[in-house]
Amino acid sequence: MLHVDSEKLIKLGFTSTEAKIYLILLESNEAQAGLISKKSQINRTTTYDALERLLKKGLVTYTIQANKKVFKPTHPNKLLECLKEQEKTAEELIPELNRLYKSSKEKEEFNIYQGRKGIKSILQDILHYKEYVAFGSSGRFLEIMRYDFLNFQKRKEELKVKSRIILKDSARKSKSVKRAYGSFKFIPNEYSAPTTTFVYGSHIAIMVWGEIPIATVICSKEIAESYLHYFELLWKISKK
Repeated sequence: MLHVDSEKLIKLGFTSTEAKIYLILLESNEAQAGLISKKSQINRTTTYDALERLLKKGLVTYTIQANKKVFKPTHPNKLLECLKEQEKTAEELIPELNRLYKSSKEKEEFNIYQGRKGIKSILQDILHYKEYVAFGSSGRFLEIMRYDFLNFQKRKEELKVKSRIILKDSARKSKSVKRAYGSFKFIPNEYSAPTTTFVYGSHIAIMVWGEIPIATVICSKEIAESYLHYFELLWKISKK
């Protein structure tokens, strides 16, 4: 038997059972369910269920011989036809799904992320936007996130994500500023917030750099615009 990687069939939507049975049928040309069950070492009930699904997909057919069903595979090209039909269905469905998605995104959301992995997921989300602004304390961003901080800066530069960041004066010569990609301005230490706030798209992420970092992410177009106006005011009075 020629070796065919069943994992590739699974990637095309087959279950592992369907893939195994389909390949056995291609090799055998035709077979009764009992023989398929024996060759695949899959019990008869499961074999029949898988054959029924393959019949519905049009990848298997059958004839009646001596009052028994004999199953046959259809031409493998049928697989391409099935995939094209699925693609056509997906194309018709996408506009409706997009409307549902946009409708859900308009709703305000409030989520809490904890630990390095939680903060990392926020940073990855920020990279999907062309620009963002941030203000407040840089805290222990580099110390806590380490490689994730450096990778975030590298990806920002590669993707040309623009960023404007306002920090306190004492952070001018910090390692996080030296290694970061973006435009910086500074305000007197007494006016700096103890948290770091990121505004990107309709999202506001407020991060606290404790031993275990924690962030609150709010998704609201109205609130994001309010924070952005506040940032622009700070940006005007901040110094390079």
